[in-house]
Amino acid sequence: MELMNELYAEEDKLSRDALDQILPALTLLLGPFAPYIAEELWEALGRTGPVFRQKWPEADEALAKEDLAEVVLQVNGKVRGRISVAFGTSKEELERMAMEDPKLKPFLEGKQVVKMIVVPDKLVNIVVR
Repeated sequence: MELMNELYAEEDKLSRDALDQILPALTLLLGPFAPYIAEELWEALGRTGPVFRQKWPEADEALAKEDLAEVVLQVNGKVRGRISVAFGTSKEELERMAMEDPKLKPFLEGKQVVKMIVVPDKLVNIVVR
């Protein structure tokens, strides 16, 4: 459904060549869930042979890889914000970014930072008293 929503949103930007690649793959993905309609769509696309005997589309891991990690910012275990950072950002840099985040400032003002728990690429938890 998410793929279909994205295709509807970008419909006017899709070229004929792109559609010629997308539609058969989408039909193959639909096959296990709606085999009869997938077979009809397969034939409407001018393809031969049963849709369930076709090779499943392969995912490209390089295209699926995210460029940025979403790091959750917590104060005393409660989520107070999120930041996007490059994968592999150092603990020190994550701590600095968390302390400077404007969403966390109200929760840190006038309080003493007891401990900072950092899980790279995932979480920064600031324990205050």
